[in-house]
Amino acid sequence: MMSMKKLLILLVISSLLVPVFAYTADELSSSMLAKNPDIRKAREDVTKADLDVRDAKGGYSPTIDLTVTGSYIANPIDPIRINLGDYIDTTVYGVKNDYITLYKGQESMYYQFSLSMTQPIFTWGKISNAVKLYKSIYEAKMLQLEDAMDKAQTELNTRIAALHYLLQIQNLLDKQAEIVSRLVELADDAQKNGMMLSSDALGVKVQARQLDVAKAQVDQQVHLMMTELGNLTGITELTSGEIEFDEALFTSALDNLYKTDYSILSAKCLSDNRTNFQLLGKLSSIAQTAKDIAGASVNWKPDLALVVNADYSGSRLPFVETDWYGKDDWSATVTVALKTTVLDGGKAIRNVKRADSGIQSSEIDLQSAKAKVRSAVDENWTNLAVGLAQIDYQSALASQLDSKNQVNQSLLDTGYGSESDYLQGQLERNNCEIEILRTRINLATAVYTLLYLQGDGSKVLD
Repeated sequence: MMSMKKLLILLVISSLLVPVFAYTADELSSSMLAKNPDIRKAREDVTKADLDVRDAKGGYSPTIDLTVTGSYIANPIDPIRINLGDYIDTTVYGVKNDYITLYKGQESMYYQFSLSMTQPIFTWGKISNAVKLYKSIYEAKMLQLEDAMDKAQTELNTRIAALHYLLQIQNLLDKQAEIVSRLVELADDAQKNGMMLSSDALGVKVQARQLDVAKAQVDQQVHLMMTELGNLTGITELTSGEIEFDEALFTSALDNLYKTDYSILSAKCLSDNRTNFQLLGKLSSIAQTAKDIAGASVNWKPDLALVVNADYSGSRLPFVETDWYGKDDWSATVTVALKTTVLDGGKAIRNVKRADSGIQSSEIDLQSAKAKVRSAVDENWTNLAVGLAQIDYQSALASQLDSKNQVNQSLLDTGYGSESDYLQGQLERNNCEIEILRTRINLATAVYTLLYLQGDGSKVLD
């Protein structure tokens, strides 16, 4: 009874160690969009750009400043009094000889209030252009966020596909290792029996070493792929067994893309509606608005504003202490202010030229980007065609090897064949399959890159 309990405990523990679910591409994409640092930073840039727009719109509203000071005077000026009898004969004028207060003295508390309001009236379009500028920057940040998400999704799709095929290559290499191990045994036996030269036997062992190197390289690629997928999705404990890949859906996307007319695909990739071209166009618009702002700041273009000031100073705290209004210590002024730069050594003119240069640079960047996209489309389309041709070739070669291996198997079964020849045929057949898988990794890169270039990079193939 006790052994049965132990068995159940071991089963429960083992079930906990085995992944109970696998992440679909859509689930990995959702995690990536929520946790990926680059995407999160792009979102924060959008938030900051939105706040900048609100700040720019605030330029239409008046600016109101309030300054309040309260001072305590430790040694205030004493009252000033005089004796009337010291200056006139009070008996002659019939007045009472008494002290007269000329100055009541300074109180210990002294308050100052200053309220100022500045309302722009005319600024040669500086405020409206500033709003336009920051709106354009906001829109550019939104496009950058969209492009960052598309690029991340493209990378995610490509890495999931590559991992899927690398894991299959790992399995094939394990099979190859078993075959090569048997070939080494046969070579050693043949060498001992004088049926094989030592150089030929050594060649088989070298082949085994080459396989060990290939396995180590693929293991490293899988490890790096898992690290990058963890960084990309924010799931640090991600394992290869937890990732699903729909190969049928990928193959369908591959076929549909290859059936697309190249001229149509190229036109779509080079369309001005593409996110990256919209972004570059927006940067050109930003440069044009910056030029307009610089043009409004040249010499002899005055800004006009209304300035209203209200001030109070006295020993009574307004609205709190009594008799504060009786002091008549307040004032108010209304001012129409005009401000312009008369001479700045040509700085404003150079700012206009600098902004104009920015416009030209943006147009050059757009042309350069289209040239790079055109090259990328050509390269990946060629890779697509070449990859499919390689798969056809390797598939045909695999079929030929299958027929050859069937013959070798029949000869081996009848006692006339060589086990080494049969195993070598199996190695060649598996090598064909490995080459097909490596080609499909390259095809995945080409497919997802072309989907990104034509504006479908955000699609999740799941």
